[in-house]
Amino acid sequence: MNKFFIFLIVLTSAFTTAQEIPTTTPRTIEPVPSGTNTSGSMLFPNSTEEKQYVRPSETPTIDLTQKTDLLDPGVRFQGQKFKSDAPPVNFINDTYLGEIRTGKQILKMTLWDPRLEDGDRVRIWLNDEILITDMTLLNAAQGFPITLKDGFNKIEIEALNQGYSAPNTSGIVIRDDEGDVMEQKICMINAGVKSLLIVIKK
Repeated sequence: MNKFFIFLIVLTSAFTTAQEIPTTTPRTIEPVPSGTNTSGSMLFPNSTEEKQYVRPSETPTIDLTQKTDLLDPGVRFQGQKFKSDAPPVNFINDTYLGEIRTGKQILKMTLWDPRLEDGDRVRIWLNDEILITDMTLLNAAQGFPITLKDGFNKIEIEALNQGYSAPNTSGIVIRDDEGDVMEQKICMINAGVKSLLIVIKK
């Protein structure tokens, strides 16, 4: 009887000790916040954020002119062509071609039309006297001698017309008796206008 009683006490003590050892680790689960949609899983809950469209504070402005920094080459070309049709102001005024100083008695003057050969005609004056009455300018050069007096000499080229393509254009070259170029100019004037070249013979 005593042995049985002792065995019962030992068995009861072992059972009590076994209950005191937890078999799992305690874990606290956070409560689900109120107002949250719990229809999804705990790891990937469904979002309850509502997407709202917000109207911009200012109405966007649409530029219908389609402005651009790029220029149309065709427009640029037409603009230049239209501008060239009207001769600049200096075409209608007498022009000064410059001054030459030389010790030579005779110079040679050559004229031609450097642009379109359109029937441009000129008159040449030397010291207020007509040297060449009427010369039609060609693309081929035409030359003639100029006899200078001592001191101041005035050579003038007068445009008699403008051909059929304004203005009157003439290429001018002055050479000495050895053929060296002393002066070279392009003259562009309207009818009735003169270009002046001064030659001083030392």
